[in-house]
Amino acid sequence: MRVQNGVAMHLEFNYKKNEVLNALRYHFLHRGEVRVFQVTLLIFILFTIAGYLFHVVNRGALAGVTGMTILIVWSFWYLLPVSTYNKAATFQDNIRLRVNEEGMTITTSEGGDRSVGWQRFSQVVETQKFIYLYRDKKSFFLIPLSAFQTPESRADFMDLLQRHFPGKYIIDGK
Repeated sequence: MRVQNGVAMHLEFNYKKNEVLNALRYHFLHRGEVRVFQVTLLIFILFTIAGYLFHVVNRGALAGVTGMTILIVWSFWYLLPVSTYNKAATFQDNIRLRVNEEGMTITTSEGGDRSVGWQRFSQVVETQKFIYLYRDKKSFFLIPLSAFQTPESRADFMDLLQRHFPGKYIIDGK
Protein backbone atom coordinates (compact mmCIF):
# COMPACT_ATOMS: atom_id res chain seq x y z
CA MET A 1 0.00 0.00 0.00
CA ARG A 2 1.37 3.41 -0.96
CA VAL A 3 1.75 5.96 1.81
CA GLN A 4 0.76 9.13 -0.01
CA ASN A 5 -2.13 11.55 -0.34
CA GLY A 6 -3.25 10.83 3.22
CA VAL A 7 -3.61 7.06 2.69
CA ALA A 8 -2.37 5.22 5.75
CA MET A 9 -0.28 2.07 6.05
CA HIS A 10 -1.04 -0.27 8.93
CA LEU A 11 1.53 -2.43 10.72
CA GLU A 12 1.06 -4.77 13.64
CA PHE A 13 3.82 -6.57 15.51
CA ASN A 14 5.16 -7.98 18.76
CA TYR A 15 8.78 -7.61 19.69
CA LYS A 16 10.93 -10.74 19.98
CA LYS A 17 13.08 -10.52 23.09
CA ASN A 18 16.37 -11.76 21.59
CA GLU A 19 16.04 -9.46 18.58
CA VAL A 20 15.28 -6.47 20.81
CA LEU A 21 18.25 -7.26 23.06
CA ASN A 22 20.50 -7.29 19.99
CA ALA A 23 18.91 -4.03 18.79
CA LEU A 24 19.59 -2.45 22.18
CA ARG A 25 23.20 -3.70 22.05
CA TYR A 26 23.56 -2.12 18.63
CA HIS A 27 22.22 1.17 19.98
CA PHE A 28 24.43 1.22 23.07
CA LEU A 29 27.60 0.12 21.27
CA HIS A 30 27.19 2.79 18.58
CA ARG A 31 26.92 5.70 21.00
CA GLY A 32 29.90 8.02 20.99
CA GLU A 33 30.62 7.92 24.70
CA VAL A 34 30.52 4.11 24.73
CA ARG A 35 32.95 3.98 21.81
CA VAL A 36 35.34 6.29 23.69
CA PHE A 37 34.98 4.06 26.74
CA GLN A 38 35.69 0.94 24.61
CA VAL A 39 38.87 2.46 23.19
CA THR A 40 39.99 3.59 26.65
CA LEU A 41 39.34 0.13 28.08
CA LEU A 42 41.21 -1.51 25.19
CA ILE A 43 44.22 0.77 25.69
CA PHE A 44 44.16 0.09 29.43
CA ILE A 45 44.10 -3.69 28.97
CA LEU A 46 46.82 -3.56 26.28
CA PHE A 47 49.10 -1.48 28.54
CA THR A 48 48.46 -3.90 31.38
CA ILE A 49 49.36 -6.90 29.19
CA ALA A 50 52.46 -5.10 27.90
CA GLY A 51 53.41 -4.21 31.49
CA TYR A 52 53.06 -7.84 32.49
CA LEU A 53 55.19 -9.00 29.54
CA PHE A 54 57.91 -6.49 30.50
CA HIS A 55 57.65 -7.46 34.21
CA VAL A 56 56.34 -4.06 35.31
CA VAL A 57 52.91 -5.42 36.29
CA ASN A 58 52.55 -8.55 38.45
CA ARG A 59 50.20 -11.47 37.85
CA GLY A 60 47.70 -10.28 40.47
CA ALA A 61 47.31 -6.88 38.83
CA LEU A 62 46.91 -8.52 35.42
CA ALA A 63 44.23 -10.83 36.82
CA GLY A 64 42.45 -7.90 38.49
CA VAL A 65 42.44 -5.75 35.35
CA THR A 66 41.35 -8.70 33.21
CA GLY A 67 38.54 -9.54 35.64
CA MET A 68 37.40 -5.92 35.74
CA THR A 69 37.44 -5.76 31.93
CA ILE A 70 35.37 -8.93 31.65
CA LEU A 71 32.88 -7.56 34.19
CA ILE A 72 32.54 -4.25 32.33
CA VAL A 73 32.14 -5.95 28.95
CA TRP A 74 29.53 -8.33 30.43
CA SER A 75 27.58 -5.42 31.89
CA PHE A 76 27.53 -3.56 28.55
CA TRP A 77 26.74 -6.69 26.55
CA TYR A 78 24.19 -8.29 28.86
CA LEU A 79 23.14 -6.24 31.89
CA LEU A 80 22.45 -2.88 30.19
CA PRO A 81 20.25 -4.28 27.36
CA VAL A 82 18.37 -6.67 29.66
CA SER A 83 17.63 -3.97 32.25
CA THR A 84 16.46 -1.58 29.51
CA TYR A 85 14.26 -4.30 28.00
CA ASN A 86 12.71 -5.14 31.37
CA LYS A 87 11.98 -1.47 32.18
CA ALA A 88 10.19 -0.74 28.89
CA ALA A 89 6.67 -2.18 28.89
CA THR A 90 6.40 -1.40 25.17
CA PHE A 91 8.64 -4.34 24.32
CA GLN A 92 6.18 -6.79 25.88
CA ASP A 93 3.11 -5.26 24.23
CA ASN A 94 1.30 -5.79 20.95
CA ILE A 95 2.03 -2.71 18.79
CA ARG A 96 -0.20 -1.36 16.03
CA LEU A 97 1.02 1.49 13.84
CA ARG A 98 -0.94 3.63 11.45
CA VAL A 99 1.50 5.53 9.25
CA ASN A 100 0.76 8.43 6.92
CA GLU A 101 2.49 11.53 5.53
CA GLU A 102 2.06 13.49 8.78
CA GLY A 103 3.46 10.85 11.13
CA MET A 104 2.29 7.73 12.86
CA THR A 105 -0.19 6.69 15.50
CA ILE A 106 1.15 4.10 17.93
CA THR A 107 -1.48 1.93 19.59
CA THR A 108 -0.72 -0.37 22.51
CA SER A 109 -2.99 -2.30 24.84
CA GLU A 110 -1.33 -0.63 27.86
CA GLY A 111 -1.06 2.98 26.74
CA GLY A 112 -3.82 3.49 24.20
CA ASP A 113 -3.20 5.66 21.12
CA ARG A 114 -0.41 8.20 20.72
CA SER A 115 0.15 10.27 17.59
CA VAL A 116 3.71 11.26 16.77
CA GLY A 117 4.55 13.61 13.91
CA TRP A 118 7.62 13.01 11.78
CA GLN A 119 9.10 16.30 13.03
CA ARG A 120 9.46 14.70 16.49
CA PHE A 121 12.13 12.39 15.10
CA SER A 122 15.64 13.54 14.30
CA GLN A 123 17.19 10.58 12.49
CA VAL A 124 16.42 7.15 11.01
CA VAL A 125 18.79 4.18 11.11
CA GLU A 126 17.98 1.02 9.19
CA THR A 127 19.75 -2.23 10.12
CA GLN A 128 19.19 -5.78 8.94
CA LYS A 129 16.34 -6.38 11.40
CA PHE A 130 15.07 -2.99 12.61
CA ILE A 131 14.32 0.60 11.79
CA TYR A 132 15.35 2.95 14.59
CA LEU A 133 13.38 6.19 14.65
CA TYR A 134 15.48 8.43 16.91
CA ARG A 135 13.85 11.24 18.85
CA ASP A 136 17.25 12.28 20.20
CA LYS A 137 20.58 10.56 20.83
CA LYS A 138 19.18 8.44 23.65
CA SER A 139 15.55 7.67 22.84
CA PHE A 140 14.17 5.86 19.84
CA PHE A 141 11.26 3.80 18.58
CA LEU A 142 11.99 0.38 17.06
CA ILE A 143 10.11 -1.06 14.11
CA PRO A 144 11.05 -4.64 13.20
CA LEU A 145 11.43 -5.19 9.47
CA SER A 146 9.51 -8.44 9.94
CA ALA A 147 6.38 -6.32 10.58
CA PHE A 148 6.02 -5.58 6.87
CA GLN A 149 3.71 -7.98 5.04
CA THR A 150 5.27 -7.48 1.61
CA PRO A 151 8.51 -6.13 0.15
CA GLU A 152 6.41 -3.42 -1.54
CA SER A 153 4.97 -2.17 1.77
CA ARG A 154 8.48 -2.10 3.22
CA ALA A 155 9.80 -0.19 0.20
CA ASP A 156 6.90 2.29 0.45
CA PHE A 157 7.66 2.90 4.11
CA MET A 158 11.38 3.36 3.41
CA ASP A 159 10.54 5.86 0.64
CA LEU A 160 8.33 7.78 3.06
CA LEU A 161 11.11 7.93 5.66
CA GLN A 162 13.71 8.98 3.10
CA ARG A 163 11.42 11.83 1.96
CA HIS A 164 10.93 13.06 5.53
CA PHE A 165 14.54 12.59 6.62
CA PRO A 166 16.77 13.65 3.72
CA GLY A 167 20.39 13.28 4.76
CA LYS A 168 19.33 11.77 8.09
CA TYR A 169 18.47 8.27 6.86
CA ILE A 170 21.33 5.89 7.59
CA ILE A 171 21.52 2.34 6.27
CA ASP A 172 23.88 0.36 8.50
CA GLY A 173 25.05 -3.21 8.40
CA LYS A 174 23.91 -4.06 4.88
